[in-house]
Amino acid sequence: METQALRYAVIGAGGIAHYHLNDILAKPGVTLVGIADPADPKHWRVPALHQTVPRFTDAEIMLRETRPDLVSICTPNKFHHPCTLLALRHGAHVTCEKPLALTVAEAEAMESARAAAGKLGGINFSYRNNAAFRFARELIASGELGRLLRVNTVYLQSFLGAPATPHTWRNDATLAGFGALGDLGVHMIDGVWFLTGLVYRRVVGLAQTLIPEKTDAGGILRPVTTDTNATWLAELTGGVVATFETTQIAPGYGNFFRIEISGERGTLAVHSDFPEDIWLRAGATLTKYATWKTDVPQQKLPTDFIGRGAPATPGAIVHAIRGEKVDYPTFADGLRAQRVLGAILDSMQSGAWQAVN
Repeated sequence: METQALRYAVIGAGGIAHYHLNDILAKPGVTLVGIADPADPKHWRVPALHQTVPRFTDAEIMLRETRPDLVSICTPNKFHHPCTLLALRHGAHVTCEKPLALTVAEAEAMESARAAAGKLGGINFSYRNNAAFRFARELIASGELGRLLRVNTVYLQSFLGAPATPHTWRNDATLAGFGALGDLGVHMIDGVWFLTGLVYRRVVGLAQTLIPEKTDAGGILRPVTTDTNATWLAELTGGVVATFETTQIAPGYGNFFRIEISGERGTLAVHSDFPEDIWLRAGATLTKYATWKTDVPQQKLPTDFIGRGAPATPGAIVHAIRGEKVDYPTFADGLRAQRVLGAILDSMQSGAWQAVN
């Protein structure tokens, strides 16, 4: 069968763009027709392989002239909403970076516009590609942990607290909307839903900005207006309580994302640094007896499971555009996470639990 040819374009030429470019262009029959970013092209972080691709400082001109079938939105968060609507108006499918938008209203508008246009929308919840996350999801769905009882999730980084790391747009609330809460927390929110299938009922949270200012690449001292730390509680389906902590300023942590889940017949944990491992103690006999001195043991995933794999985001949407049956994170998933983020922000204002609508 002949592979459907797809014209592909990217809006936003920052660091995340190369992940989209590498993954999507690895698919056969995809041709890169343009890259757009209002910044001076000499500051673009585009792989040398794509230096000869047509460049634009105006995304609408690029879309009009190149007529892409698929567009990646790799801009700062503020521009996800307008750039997505623009791409949809020009007849393109869209895959967007996370979080989907700055507000729930923007995310709802993006999903509504996508549906009205009859196009597909993907969001780069990249941890769904992690073999351990997928294996844990299968294990939980099969009922091997029994009724779920508790969830604990942490996502710890250190980069913002390091003096050598310059101030970027991610530290500016007008461009990013969120700090650790949106950048890392959105992965935590989606990760727990992806693994458990439990729905968020209500949340309460707190965020702090513990690094008030940083020097940018030009040596200018700039304020940090996004949160550096966030913690929240969530009540999930069936009254399951989930705890969350995230930070960008914990020395010694690179990209430490861990989800631990306990059920009546076992406990499991997954860790971003160990995509082929799982921490697991489960089964009626093993959990019949109390354990006082040991942690949950680490073990390798079955090699057969690892070998089966799954199409990675953001490129999985290419398979979906071509009519293949593929599991990938959609705008609807991004909107679900955005509603949880919105409720957490509301709880910070009210100081009380907020329902997730």
